[in-house]
Amino acid sequence: MTDDNLSHFEYDTDPFTQAELQAIMAYRAEVDGIPDTLDGLTAEELKQGSALLTRTLLTECAGCLNHWYLALDTALADLLTCTTEVTRYSTAAARFLRAESTAYHRTRQRFEYATTVFLLDLDTRPAEGNYPRETNTLNLAMQSLEATE
Repeated sequence: MTDDNLSHFEYDTDPFTQAELQAIMAYRAEVDGIPDTLDGLTAEELKQGSALLTRTLLTECAGCLNHWYLALDTALADLLTCTTEVTRYSTAAARFLRAESTAYHRTRQRFEYATTVFLLDLDTRPAEGNYPRETNTLNLAMQSLEATE
């Protein structure tokens, strides 16, 4: 989920400073494996396991999300102090933080959606279900909400 190549964040701007790189590496060490573990978790997968194991898994996943949140919050503070202007982020750092924040929020939204559908035993099939399908885009040309899949 996260990108190991940082150079595209530096496109057409100053490269990361050594302090920024150290802060990014510390952040990545903190979240190592968490994004990939949570990515793609679906209600259908949760329904395949036993109720007790699934609730334990959900609790562990929620703990991982919290750990990721705290690491991202720390990175926000650490990267702010890495520039000569301590009141703003460098362009590259701001791009990195936006990308990581987007990944965190997308993963959290998917986790919360899967958890809701699983715990309430809801049906998300189009036209037949009793709960809306997961969406994150709008297709204005076809005038519809689109599923993430």
